[in-house]
Formats: sequence, structure tokens, C-alpha cells
Amino acid sequence: MSFVEQRDQLVCNARDCFQKIERVAWITRCSHVFCAQHGQDAKLRQTESSGCPACGTRFHDGFGIVERTLSDSAHSRALLLCGYSPDTIMEIANSAITFWNFQKHQVCVNLERKVQYYKETISKFKQDMALAKSDTELKIHRLEQQLESCLAKNKELTETPGRDTRGEHHRKAEQQARKRKMDDFLL
Repeated sequence: MSFVEQRDQLVCNARDCFQKIERVAWITRCSHVFCAQHGQDAKLRQTESSGCPACGTRFHDGFGIVERTLSDSAHSRALLLCGYSPDTIMEIANSAITFWNFQKHQVCVNLERKVQYYKETISKFKQDMALAKSDTELKIHRLEQQLESCLAKNKELTETPGRDTRGEHHRKAEQQARKRKMDDFLL
């Protein structure tokens, strides 16, 4: 598919769909176009006096939304206009051009909405990350303070003259072991 064909491809105007339409399009009187699924849904709701899914325009007759086959050959499309006067064909062409311009505007509106959504998402993400960074920095600062306190206590305990806590603990353990041996011997 060439760039021109991709650029001139219709997309569904249903909110959050924007699927490319290739074969069958459902076109409303208010110039919106829908994929097969959303178009059939809109056609079924048309009997309930509901409106266009994109803009809410009310359909008061059976022609508010119509199905069009887009994959017809160029020859069969040309035959559709045969028999009409040139003025009528120009009116049809003008309506078709207006429809395409409106569809291009719909694509731009959708892209602008997506850009705004992503900008808001990025902004919220930045705020969340700044808060997480601040919390993490605070935790790191507290841990550094605890580490400094522990290192100071350790230094104090190892530098205190006449106080060898490891040796003292070891001597007590040896004394208890000797006492147990003597107790065992006496029994």
C-alpha cells in the first residue's frame, strides 16, 4: 500500500476505536464514518431514536446512517454517477470532498486528544517519580545517620581502654564450660 493510499484511508470515528476501514464503511448524515462493528451497532440503535455515536446528532429517518462498500472497482464507481447531470455530479463531488476534509479534521482532533492525554500522563509520572525520589533520598539519609551512629558506637567500644567485650565474653564462656565439666565429673 502506497503512502497516498494510507493517508487517504478512512478510520472509524467511534471514541477510542480509530480502526482503519478497508472494505465496508458506515457513514452518517453528519459526516461521521464507522467500522463494521460500530456502524452496525449505530444502525441497530437508530431504530431507538438514538443519535450518532460520535456527535449525538439525532437520526429521524432510516437514512441517518448508511452502509457503503469501499472496495468496488473504479468502473463500478463510475457507473454510479452515470445518468446524472454534470451539476449534480459536481454537487456529489463537493459533498465527498467536504466529507474527506471533515474526516481529516477528525483524525487531527483525535491525535490532539491523544497528545494531551500523554502529556498529562507524563506530567503525573514525573510528579510520582519526584515524590518517590524524595522519599528514597529521605530513607537513604536516615540509613546513613544510623550507619554513622553504629560506626561511632563500634569505634567507642573498641577504643575504650581496659574494656575488651569480645575477650570478656570469651572468658565467661570458658568459665561456664569448665564449670559444666566439673559438675559432670562430680555426678
